[in-house]
Amino acid sequence: MAEALENLPLREVCKEAERLTRELVDHLENNLIPRTRDMHELVKPDSPFNTSEGSVKDVTVRNQAANLLESQEFTEQLFLKTRQYFETIDRDINGMLSQS
Repeated sequence: MAEALENLPLREVCKEAERLTRELVDHLENNLIPRTRDMHELVKPDSPFNTSEGSVKDVTVRNQAANLLESQEFTEQLFLKTRQYFETIDRDINGMLSQS
């Protein structure tokens, strides 16, 4: 992938980096943070999801944890891809500055 990025014009790399950054921010705001908050609320002793016995079913916690882990994995993959674009931008700009 790094080779393919190096062959793209800097303008295209910047546009894709911007798009990926917006996608990452959107995912964090609309998925990862809310799911983290939901998990936190679920396992709190005074959670509204608790049954009258005061405990949350294991399957509920497992399902919430699975959703959170899935969201975290997507976040990590998207972050690494975005980082590759920013590293390419950094290399290209440093190369231009050293030629001057």
